Amino acid sequence: MVTAVLVSHDGARWLPEALAGLLAQERPVQNAVAADTGSADDSAQLLTDALGADRVLHLARRTGFGQAVEEATRGAGVLTPDDLPYLKRPSGWDPVTRTWRDDAYDMPELPHGEPEQWLWLLHDDSAPEPDALAQMLRVVESEQEFGREVAVVGPKLRGWYDRRALLEIGVTIANSGRRWTGLDRREQDQGQHDHVHPVLAVSTAGMLIRRDVYEELGGFDRRLPLMRDDVDLCWRAQAAGHRVLVAPEAVVRHAEAASRERRTVDCVGRTAASPHKVDKAGAVYTLLVNARTAQLPWILIRLVLGTLLRTVAYLVGKVPGQAVDEIRGLLGTLLRPERILAGRRRRGRPQVDKGELRALFPPPGATVRATVEQVAGNFMGSDDPDATTGAGRHGGAVESGPGGDDADFLQIEQFARLKRIARNPGPMLFLVLLFVSLLACRGLLGSGSLAGGALLPAPADASELWSRYVDGWHPVGAGGTETAPPYLALVALLSSLLLGSTGLAVTVLLVASVPLAGFAAYFASRPLVESRLLRAWASVSYAFLPAAAGALAGGRIGTAVLAILLPLIARAGIAASGLAHSSGARGSWRATWAYALLLTFTTAFTPIVWPIALVLGIALLVVRRREITVYGPRFLAQLGTPLLVLAPWSLTLLPFGFFKEAGMPYGASAASALDLLGASPGGPGTVSGLMLIGIVLAALAALMRSERQRAVWAAWVVALVALVFAVLSNKSAWAGPATLVYGLALLAAATLGADGARARVAEQSFGWRQPVAALIAFASAAGPLLVAAGWVLGGADGPVERRDPVQVPAFVAEESGTRDQARTLVLDSDSGARVGYTLVRGSGARMGDGELAAEGGENKKLDKVVANLVAGSGADQANQLGGFAVRYVLVRKGAPREMSRVLDATPGLTRLSQQDGSALWRLDSQVSRASIVPKSGEALSIAAGPVELHTTIPSGGEGRVLRLADTADAGWTATLDGKPLTRTTVDGWAQGFELPASGGRLDVTFDAPMSHTGWLWAQGALAVVLVVLALPGRRRDVDDDLPDEPVVPAQDVTGEGRRARRLRAQAEAEAEQSDQAVQEEGALPPPEEEAEQTPASVPQQRAYDEWDASTYAGAEYGTYGGEQYQGQQQYPAGTYEQQQPYQADPYQAGQYDPYAYGGTAPYDPMQTYQGYDGTGQGYDAAYDPNTPPQPPHGTDSERPDGSQQ
Repeated sequence: MVTAVLVSHDGARWLPEALAGLLAQERPVQNAVAADTGSADDSAQLLTDALGADRVLHLARRTGFGQAVEEATRGAGVLTPDDLPYLKRPSGWDPVTRTWRDDAYDMPELPHGEPEQWLWLLHDDSAPEPDALAQMLRVVESEQEFGREVAVVGPKLRGWYDRRALLEIGVTIANSGRRWTGLDRREQDQGQHDHVHPVLAVSTAGMLIRRDVYEELGGFDRRLPLMRDDVDLCWRAQAAGHRVLVAPEAVVRHAEAASRERRTVDCVGRTAASPHKVDKAGAVYTLLVNARTAQLPWILIRLVLGTLLRTVAYLVGKVPGQAVDEIRGLLGTLLRPERILAGRRRRGRPQVDKGELRALFPPPGATVRATVEQVAGNFMGSDDPDATTGAGRHGGAVESGPGGDDADFLQIEQFARLKRIARNPGPMLFLVLLFVSLLACRGLLGSGSLAGGALLPAPADASELWSRYVDGWHPVGAGGTETAPPYLALVALLSSLLLGSTGLAVTVLLVASVPLAGFAAYFASRPLVESRLLRAWASVSYAFLPAAAGALAGGRIGTAVLAILLPLIARAGIAASGLAHSSGARGSWRATWAYALLLTFTTAFTPIVWPIALVLGIALLVVRRREITVYGPRFLAQLGTPLLVLAPWSLTLLPFGFFKEAGMPYGASAASALDLLGASPGGPGTVSGLMLIGIVLAALAALMRSERQRAVWAAWVVALVALVFAVLSNKSAWAGPATLVYGLALLAAATLGADGARARVAEQSFGWRQPVAALIAFASAAGPLLVAAGWVLGGADGPVERRDPVQVPAFVAEESGTRDQARTLVLDSDSGARVGYTLVRGSGARMGDGELAAEGGENKKLDKVVANLVAGSGADQANQLGGFAVRYVLVRKGAPREMSRVLDATPGLTRLSQQDGSALWRLDSQVSRASIVPKSGEALSIAAGPVELHTTIPSGGEGRVLRLADTADAGWTATLDGKPLTRTTVDGWAQGFELPASGGRLDVTFDAPMSHTGWLWAQGALAVVLVVLALPGRRRDVDDDLPDEPVVPAQDVTGEGRRARRLRAQAEAEAEQSDQAVQEEGALPPPEEEAEQTPASVPQQRAYDEWDASTYAGAEYGTYGGEQYQGQQQYPAGTYEQQQPYQADPYQAGQYDPYAYGGTAPYDPMQTYQGYDGTGQGYDAAYDPNTPPQPPHGTDSERPDGSQQ
């Protein structure tokens, strides 16, 4: 026996369909009750009209779902066979002998024993299909046939409006509290999950639970008034040894009104609560009261960490309300431990082993993988607008059995992947470019560090990079407090994401720059043209621009990063300027901040993009001067943000420092005018500009296109501006970054011109246009392919190579790390007229040292010492070098031999070795970074570190001085036994401290100024805010289950206005075309008039007291009285008996079995059903034992088995 319990709360929007589904069940329920929790709409009246006033319980508005079910169940009572006479005894008619048998009335017990009591729980926003209950009961009976008892059965939940969308087929919970369904977002129901299987829990929307189990468990936990109550109840049932199954053949449509915020949640607190907070609190409570004790520590850690991560994600997604809900939901439960302890005591010890339930929870890492896939899917999107959204976890649309519209989704598995690749070739394009890049960079793969050209070896790990950026004192050369270049922080961030590997980060930025640039170009070109072939050509051509290959060969990490980010900058800039909308719509502020963020990144690596953006921004303001109030603030935000975030380093670029880029100065461009015109900056790894002249011609040909002239001219403006900057940077710096911008703009113009060019050329009569177009197309396609082939055959290695990062002999590097912190002077010269030097600490210079040394300026004292040394002036250069803690002098390969002869003759220097063309000398005197210099006598070396100094010094004479071989600065502080020492400057440049005669504990530190530390924190905060503003927000109004958009009504063509006349003329023209078609094909039959559709009324159930014994026409079943319902088809009285006879299967409205549950005719949505009555499968009329059974009244009332009604 099944008792349906329906709970409503402001559900008048969905109740009519929910009630229709309940009362139209092929296997009807024996009893139906409802509870309304203070609805402010017509929910209570709808329930009363359908079920009767005595079957509707009215509760307070703050009543939770579980409490409402408990109250309604208590009021419904337990049905007995006396309440349902058709279950008390079978019919006395014998179909074999076709006679009445009296012994059937003397049976002492029921044929099947005492009936089982079931509760069918429904929401007011859940509409079951007509066979839902029958399918669930069939699963129960099937399991009982095999001796397996079932306590809870749940249906398959689909969307309310999107009836193919799967919502749940059973549910479980992860250790992080996430509600886990195992389904993809918007996954369509194709029968892929249609098998009965055990689950941890099923939703209360359609849950069928045995009444004795429900009462044994004590019903729902009142600490869970609304959400997660289903998981808690079923988890407790599982722990008690009961089974929970899902019956996929039973379908219930669910609107999920509360969780989708279609109505308020009033059962938690005195005011309406956020569904997100309620769900979070319910998840935490459910986990903590049901989990085993040994798992609680791990679950607590997962809950806290997961909450923190989700809070950050919500803040980044610009939904602070949900971030607050996460914290409130967690703390609101954890700060009330007495409730958790009480809940655990009520549940007691589980009756099943923990291993039996392990398979019902998400597998390890499943939630993390789902999150990553969701983020990646949202970021990558889909190129194909016709692609099936949410095709399921299997990635295709292969169904178990096509039929009707479903056949459109059938795909042959052998070609499914090829079709998916054709719809979205971006990943395949990346893989091909990566393969080509690995072939070309075969000499750059292996052990060691990438170095050479403009690239210095990267430090050992990410922490060293971070320290180089954030430290106030930089131990480079003689030391200094210069501002570190901000690109170090970005490389350090990437290294941190790659588990601290700086070498891998540099390899990714250089070796993978070509495939990443091509993929970024393909992704960014999506709004430009629709043709995937054109986008693929433009992406490949951009990836093989000479500047991209030259950046890799020359170790120019700045240009490599620009190649990756430039297409994204272009797309963001177009969106921010409003050029992406042909309707003239203004760009969004989010696009503005995204453009500012990407511009900040690229400015840190290649500052030249900032003045290019400045000129283009001013040009846009001139064009849109009428909207200066709109685009003026955005212009300031776009161009001011990089200067602000990158300050104070960005201020050092003004006014003419923008031609620099990340890395060491190396090989200024010497490109010819023809090379620059062909987007080739010259230098190692580049090709002649003639190779890509076809792209220039294609871009020029695009100017002849009559459509999209605005976009083509905009691309040419960018190209001309970039070409001007390429000419300005040529010969003084490398023109690669400017030629990248120039080449991308040319490709954009060429792509716009090529879009639809084949059709346009074909429309023209054959002439000069066809051969010229063919030649341009051939040159445009062949040029990038020839460049790629030459790149692969010749290899990408140039000055950059994979080598040992130690730049000095191994024993020198080892000795530099001792207590003396000795340094090495490295001399380099390509001629006798110029000599360069580097003061090296440790094993050699590292990434960022070149910029720091350049920003620190020249040390005039050291310049003079080196000049005298190489000139052989005869001064005491050895002792002067010792003042800079120099112990070794290394002359690089290629230096003039005269330099070696001079060093051999210098007093105090001894030649040690000569390897690979380089020579090494050692100072004879003892040197140290820190020493105590007395008034007279030899200096005493003391132990020191790279920056700080912590040691014990002996006592000495008065007037001695502590000398550091570092530049004097106000940040240096020293104490002796805690007493501060007075600062002084030694030799006009070195840091010193006056020492007393006593000895003790000496501590020397460098304290960065508060302004430096404060600005680093502010800079980090600004960067975080900028990223949050640039990222797309998480839209709270996104709903995967929405009604179809309303049909736009026909336009009014009456009146004499301009609009009316235009619409009327258009309608007349269409009518004339239609008339002509009719005359040609023959007259069409007139369309049938459609009957006016009236909305269906709410199904109604008759009350007990309305039963009229006079209508009891049959022995066991009443007749349909012909009740009138507005707007529905009317049936005369007595026709209920003339419906289709019962069939054999009680679940499919088949032949009637007197010992089984009855059935009804198939559900007709256009028919209004009356309630289930007491003897004719209804609820209300009581069995009257005084009414004698009526004899048969002719053959019209004969059943198919021969018995009479």
